[in-house]
Amino acid sequence: MTRFNIAAAFLAFSFVISGCCEPLPPKKPTVPKPPVVEVDTEPEPPPPVDIPFVILPADKSGSVSFRFVFDTGSSEDPATMRGIANLTATLMAQGGTTDLTYPELTQALFPMAAEIGLHVGRDQTVFYGRVHADMAQRYYSLMRDVLVNPRLDQKGLNRVMDKTKTALTLSLRGNDDEELGKAALALKMYGDHPYGPPTLGTEAGLSAITLDDVRVHRATTFCASRLTVGLCGNIPEDLEERIREDMKDLPGDCEERAQLPESPEPNGREVLLVDKPGAESTAISIGFPLHIRRGDQDYAALKLVEAYFGQHRTFSGKLQEALRVQRGFNYGNYAYVEHFEQEGWSRVPKTNLGRRQQHFSIWIRPVGDQNKHFVLRMAISELDALVQNGITQEVLDRTRTFMKRYYLTFAQTEQQRLGFAIDDRFYGQDSEYFETLFAALDKLTVEIVNTAIKKHLTSEKLFIAMVTKDAEKLADAIAADTPSPVTYESAKPKEVTEHDNEIQSIGLSIPRDSITIIPVNKIFE
Repeated sequence: MTRFNIAAAFLAFSFVISGCCEPLPPKKPTVPKPPVVEVDTEPEPPPPVDIPFVILPADKSGSVSFRFVFDTGSSEDPATMRGIANLTATLMAQGGTTDLTYPELTQALFPMAAEIGLHVGRDQTVFYGRVHADMAQRYYSLMRDVLVNPRLDQKGLNRVMDKTKTALTLSLRGNDDEELGKAALALKMYGDHPYGPPTLGTEAGLSAITLDDVRVHRATTFCASRLTVGLCGNIPEDLEERIREDMKDLPGDCEERAQLPESPEPNGREVLLVDKPGAESTAISIGFPLHIRRGDQDYAALKLVEAYFGQHRTFSGKLQEALRVQRGFNYGNYAYVEHFEQEGWSRVPKTNLGRRQQHFSIWIRPVGDQNKHFVLRMAISELDALVQNGITQEVLDRTRTFMKRYYLTFAQTEQQRLGFAIDDRFYGQDSEYFETLFAALDKLTVEIVNTAIKKHLTSEKLFIAMVTKDAEKLADAIAADTPSPVTYESAKPKEVTEHDNEIQSIGLSIPRDSITIIPVNKIFE
C-alpha cells in the first residue's frame, strides 16, 4: 500500500471514531476531605448514688450496731422463681466472700463475739450486727465483703438451697403449725399477688433457680440506690466516710421496682383448710387487706384498737381474756393492724419489715381439735362485737395509758432504736415513731376511734386459714352451721357457759364452695 493510501485510511478511521463517541466530561476538581475527628464513644458513668445514713451516736456505749437495709424482698421474686430474694440474701450472708469461705468467715467473727444477722421480708431485707466498739472497724470489713464481694459459688448455693428446701418442706409444713397457719392465711389472702407465697419460696420456684439467676438478682436488686445504712453506738470517727466510699462498689442505680397490684378483697368469708392428718390441735389465722400504713390519719386509732383487742403476748387484749383467761383454750390470741413478726423470743416487734401494703390479722394459737369450730365462731363473734359496738371512754383512757408506758419497752436496745429510725424513713416519717404515735394518741376521742373501726374493720369479709386434721368433716360442719358445743376439762362460771350456749350456734354464713381444702404436702408446691 502506498503512503497516500495509508494516510487516507488513517484519516477515515479518525472521522468514524470522532462521530460515534461523546467527548469525555471535564474532570471535577479534587476537594480535600475534612480531617477525621476522634469522638469518645464511652458513655459517661452515672453520678454516684447518695446513700442515706441513719446515725444515732451514743458516746458512752461500749458497742456499735450496724444495719444495712435494702428496699427489696420477696415481692420482687419472679413468678417462676419464688424464693430467689431470700436465697440470694442468704447466700450473700452465709456463702462466704471472695477472700473467705463461709467457715473462715465464721472463724473471723468468733473472736469478736459477733455475727452477721439477716432477715428477708416482702419489701425490705436487712443485714445487721453488733460488736464491741474496739472491734467495729474489723467487723465492718467482714460485713463490707459480704455485701460488696460475696462469693456466690455453686457449692454455697447447693448448701443454702438444701437448707431452704428443708425449712419449707419439713420445718414449715411438718413442725410449725402456727407459722404454717400464718403462711396459709397469706396465701389465701393474696393468692398470686407478690405477698402470697412465703419468703422461703415454693418447691417449683426454688428448683428453677440457678447460680446465674442468683447473680443477676443480686446485681439488679441489692444495689446502692436501694440501700439505707444505720449506725448506732460509740461510732468510730471515720467509719461513716469509710462506708460511704466502700458502698460505691455495690451495683449502682437499680431500676425502680414495679408497683404492687391491688390486694384482693374477700368475697364474704373465704376459708382455706390445710389438711394435716394426725394434727392434735388446730391453728387458726384470720385477716383481710387493710389500706392504712404508718403516717396515715387513722393509724394511731387503729393501733389503739390493736392494743385493746389483741396486744401481742400480753393479757390486756380482749381476745386473750375471752379465749385463754376465761376459757383456757390455748396459749395466746392476738390481733394486728400491720404485719408483725416477733423479735426472737421476746414480745418486741422486729423492725425493718416495712411493707408497701398492709393487712389486719388475728392469730389464734393452736386449740384442741374438739373445740376448733367453736373457737372459730368465738373469734369472729368477738371481732363482730368490736366492729358493732366500738370502744368506750374508759377503754380509750386505759389503753392509751398502757400504750404510752408499754411501747417504750420496744426500743431499749441499740438495734431496736436503729431499726425504728430506719422504718421512719421507709414510711416517710419526719419525726421519731413513738413521739409521733404518742402525740396522735393524745388527740384521739371515742368518736374518732369508733369511726376508724367502722371505716376500716369488718367481720363480714374475711379470709380464714386453719391447719387441722379431718378437714372435709370440718368443712361440712362449717358450711352447714352445725352447732359446736364446747368441751372443758374443768367447770366454768355460769356467765361463761351461758355465753357459750349463744356462740355455739352462731351462723357463719360460709357456703361450701367458699371453703378450699389443700393437703399439707401440696401447699407451696
